[in-house]
Amino acid sequence: MNFQLLILVILAIGFFYVIVPVALTTYRQFRGPRTVVCPETGGATQIELDAWHAAATAMPGPSRLHVAACARWPERADCLEACLVSPAKV
Repeated sequence: MNFQLLILVILAIGFFYVIVPVALTTYRQFRGPRTVVCPETGGATQIELDAWHAAATAMPGPSRLHVAACARWPERADCLEACLVSPAKV
């Protein structure tokens, strides 16, 4: 067995047994609507996170979260997404 094939097999095993499960778990965790406190109004609002982006950035550290949709958009689409800093559920 040549050395390059061995390296390729090890990388494939790592991909399917480490990266894929972490990405799927992260996707499931961040999909769907959630209610958070809007830092601008102080009231409750519905947001949806970009679950695919969270899953893609889950390795090697914490996921980077982005709001995909918000009940206050399009009027406030230019907000700074401060609700993600500490997304306190209502």
